[in-house]
Amino acid sequence: MPPLPHPADPAGRRLHGRRRGATLIEVLWACVILAVIAIAAGSFVSLSSGLVSVTRNHRIAVEAANSRLEDIRASGFDAVKPSTQTYATNYISRSGSSWQVSTTNPNESLWIQGRNYPIITTVQYVDIDGGSATYDVLRINVSVLYRQNEPNRVQLWAYMGP
Repeated sequence: MPPLPHPADPAGRRLHGRRRGATLIEVLWACVILAVIAIAAGSFVSLSSGLVSVTRNHRIAVEAANSRLEDIRASGFDAVKPSTQTYATNYISRSGSSWQVSTTNPNESLWIQGRNYPIITTVQYVDIDGGSATYDVLRINVSVLYRQNEPNRVQLWAYMGP
């Protein structure tokens, strides 16, 4: 009578030294590895969405600061020059269709993604030719804060002549 085939091999060959299936320890290790990969992927997605938000806010702040500079340039030198010719820094704010120049911060703000952020515009006389009796140009500075938790700020400036 021929020998009966081994239950592991229908062809009758014995599986010497080979195992069938996976042990419980191997399955647990595979679960741990998959959990670590899932946590890392979740962290990456969370970090990426945070960076996208910060980048979007930065872009909006740059556009707002650039728009403010362009509006001031379009208004002309006389519309934004301080009344006294000193090197003191003055603030510029929009009041209707004209610019207001003052020595105190008007505390203007800008809405970025549903939050209120400060926008500060300053003007200062500058003598660029080194010591003449007249002031030559205005230095316009626009600063926009775009993140509340950290002091992330966009700062653009330009010189403007008469």
